[in-house]
Formats: sequence, C-alpha cells, structure tokens
Amino acid sequence: MRAKSGLALLGAIGLAAISALFLGLPGWSIVAQTVDSQAAALTAEPSSDPVAQARVLAVEITRAEAVAETQSRSFAGTVEALRTVDLAFQVSGQLLELPVVAGQHVSAGALIALLDVTDFELARDRAQATYDLARTELDRAAALAERGVSADARLETARAEFAQAEVALREAGRRLTQTAIHAPFDAVVGRTFVEAFANVTPSAPVVRLQDMSELLIRISLPEDLAATARVAPELFSVTALFPAAPGYRATLEPRSFRTDADATTRTFDIEFRITGDLDPRVLPGMTANVIIGERSGNGALQAVTVPVSAVDTTSREEPTLWIYDADTSTVSRRAVRLGLPRDNWIVILEGLEAGETVVSGGWWRLREGAQVRAVNL
Repeated sequence: MRAKSGLALLGAIGLAAISALFLGLPGWSIVAQTVDSQAAALTAEPSSDPVAQARVLAVEITRAEAVAETQSRSFAGTVEALRTVDLAFQVSGQLLELPVVAGQHVSAGALIALLDVTDFELARDRAQATYDLARTELDRAAALAERGVSADARLETARAEFAQAEVALREAGRRLTQTAIHAPFDAVVGRTFVEAFANVTPSAPVVRLQDMSELLIRISLPEDLAATARVAPELFSVTALFPAAPGYRATLEPRSFRTDADATTRTFDIEFRITGDLDPRVLPGMTANVIIGERSGNGALQAVTVPVSAVDTTSREEPTLWIYDADTSTVSRRAVRLGLPRDNWIVILEGLEAGETVVSGGWWRLREGAQVRAVNL
C-alpha cells in the first residue's frame, strides 16, 4: 500500500515537470503573439501602404447625359424627274436624222428626230391635186345649177367629192408634220432607243426626255404614318440624303399623295419635291434615304445616354450598368432597358436617370459592392 502511494506521488511530480517544460518553450509565446496580431489587424485603420492600395480596382466613369430626342423614321426613296416622256412617231418610215444623244440638254421646240419625208410630200401633192380638181368641179356644177342647165344632184355630188378631197389634203398635211419630233419642253435626253436610218413603226419609242426643272422623290408610307402625314404635314420635317452625292442634304415638301394603298404591302405612295438648289450629281433613278421627323418645338423628348462601352451584357438575361457611388467609392449592378445606339453612345430607356455616374471602362473585373478608384476624375 505504501509502495502504490509512492508511485502515484512520483507520477504527479513527473507530469508537473513535463508541463512546466512545455510551458517554458518559446513556441507557445510565438503562437500567442500571432493570434494577438491578427486581432489587432481586424480593428486597425486601412493601411496607407501602396501595395494595399493597388488592390482597389481602377475604373473609368462617365456621367449619364440627357439629350433632346426627336422621333424620326427613315424610308428608302427613288429620285424621279418632274416629267418623263417617251417620244415616238405616229407614222412609219425611215429615221433620217437623230441629232440628239443621251445626256444632252434640249430646249422646247428643238428637233429631236426626223423621218424621210419624200413619200409624205408626194402623198400631200396628190391630195392637193385631187383637192384642186374637186374644187374646179364644184365651181362648174354650181354655175350650171344657177343657170338651170344641170340638175341639183350633180351639184350635191360635186360638193361631197370636194369635201372628201379637202379631208384627204388635211390628212396628208398632218402626216407630213408627223415625220418630225420636236421637244415639247426644256428637257434632258434620258436615252435613245433607235439609231439613225432604222425603220420605225408607229408608237415605238425613239427618245426618252426628262424634265429636270424639278426633282421628285417617291416613298411608300405605312398606314400609321400615312394618315398623320396627309392631314397634318406641317408637323413633320422631311429631308433626304443621297449615297451618290455625299454631303448633300435636301429639304423636301409634299407634292402628291396617292390615296389607294398597294394591294400587297398596304402602303401609300407619297411624292415629295426637292426644294432649294439641286445638286447636279443627283439624277432620276438614284436612291435616296428620306428621313421624316418631328419639327422642332413639338415637345421633343429627353433621352438619357451613356457610352456603349458602359453596357455589361456578360452572362445576363438583360443588359446592366455598374453604378458608381462617389460617397463610398463603391459600385453596384443595375438592370436597364436599352434604346438605339447613336455613334458611340446608346439611349437608356429605363433604369437610369440623367446625372448618375456609371462605370464606362473596366466593369468586367467588378463584383457587387466592390471598392473602386476612378482614374478619370
């Protein structure tokens, strides 16, 4: 019994010695110091160390702007001359003269084309001879009838033959005048369809003339815009741009409105007149981009715009923007509804107010609530 008590006392002394040994090791004091340092770091002020500052993301920011927005729509149009006429002979014959070429300016009354007139002059001379003979016979029959020598029936026959000869002479003279085509108005020769010395037939086009004193543009309008444009054209401003004439912008005014809709497209044709000086580069048949917009002062809307580079479309069902809070230097994501782009800017229809600040560069590195540093302030 005394021996067991001695062993217990010896074990207790050994355990105390071992504990004292470990408590005296330097490692325990190092562990305690490390824990204390981490606790102090959590309660300390942000470090002014440049390395720590570099962890704050640098971004570019831009302020959303409000700009006046006028509603406008564009339509494809075709340039037309004021009048376009295909001239043709009304009689058959050989084309003897064609003194005009395509692109030539001609004045009203100028000779355009001439047929060989020989056969027509001969026909007129025969008609003239028949007319003279019928006139003589009529005078003789009238004289005899007055003296009672001849019956009235002969006088009536002479009168009928004279009337027929007169009509034949007039017809021969008219056919002779139809051997020449003259310009009905000042025009430009659009094209020629035949060559000199070719045989032509009635109604076959010989020359196309275009009246270039005015140029027209024809477009097709849908029902919604056609109704308003017809009853209140003063509400709209209409201009045209031409791919073939860079830098030239023409102001248009309505000239005619076709009230029957196209059976297929259900659109209405409207014709505009180009006002002001005409650009010689613009010719009939060219295309035009017609822009119809509201006139200034008719309640133009205010559109909020941001740079296109500010729109975050990655891995999202709807586009978003990163909003910059200047007080906390943090960012937050916000969903928006986009409008149409304008050069390097885009219209924001919903979700953003003018004057708010957005991240326009570097948003792909951001997370919600991240602290950032604006590099362009």
